[in-house]
Amino acid sequence: MQVTGLPLWETSLRDFPSMSAGAIAMRVTSALFPSDAAVMVFFVLSGHVLWGSFRRKDVSFVGGLPEYTAARIYRLFPLTIVSAIPIGLLSSASARELAKNMLLLSNSMNGVLWSLQVEVVASFALFALWGLTRGMGWKMSLGLIVAVGATAFFRGYGPVVFFPAFILGASISLVPARVWQQGWLVTIGVLVLVFTNVLLGHGGITRFFEMTGATVVVGAVATGQLPFLTWRLPLFLGAISYPFYLTHLVGLLISEPWLAMLPAMPPLAMVAVRAVASIAITIPLAWALHVFVETPMLRARPRPML
Repeated sequence: MQVTGLPLWETSLRDFPSMSAGAIAMRVTSALFPSDAAVMVFFVLSGHVLWGSFRRKDVSFVGGLPEYTAARIYRLFPLTIVSAIPIGLLSSASARELAKNMLLLSNSMNGVLWSLQVEVVASFALFALWGLTRGMGWKMSLGLIVAVGATAFFRGYGPVVFFPAFILGASISLVPARVWQQGWLVTIGVLVLVFTNVLLGHGGITRFFEMTGATVVVGAVATGQLPFLTWRLPLFLGAISYPFYLTHLVGLLISEPWLAMLPAMPPLAMVAVRAVASIAITIPLAWALHVFVETPMLRARPRPML
């Protein structure tokens, strides 16, 4: 979305008759960099990982809440705070806006912060669900039904709209591993996850298709499928994915003045050049933040006394 622009990102199959061939090509190509899909996988994966932690530690809601709160703060906020500084400088943001974005009270400087606002609220809601269900399947199913039903009354409020994705991630362990290991199911899950928004647009029922596809993908990975994800390059990209997500805007802001000096070129080519230039800037920045901010802060997180 940051590379192609919001107007093109909002189009779908129903808009194709009124679009130029070049715009259609760019929209279809955007599926190769599916921001919606990536965020949905992030939510489902977060639910799966957090729920697994709850089960391993067998935490109680009241007794485990302080440790869980500290873990969430150390995981989410240090990178958010540090990454906001260059964006604030490059965009000439006010001190008030900078502080609000650092604390996830606003996403005015960096639009992707909306997903972290969702993550903060939904992850605590998931912890509450653990306290209520203790992992019992029928209670979780009831919680999922309630969460899906609540979306009709809270349209536009991300933590409610996307909370079913966290519950689906938490429910992966309740399904036999052999289900997630079916190759045809994984293929369908990937296609649904990546191309649903191109075919149907964004929002509404589209999100539930994407949640289902993301659940299949995360389930497959959790049961040892997609072994290429254990190769060195995917592991590196996974390690820097969070700081990259937060700082890709920095790469775009830095590269834009240089891109403006290039000769005119077809829109699709310009999108490709913008993507390459911004990614080339963002990857080393994301690596530095991973090494010097993210990892040290996770190690410094207070842990309970044994």
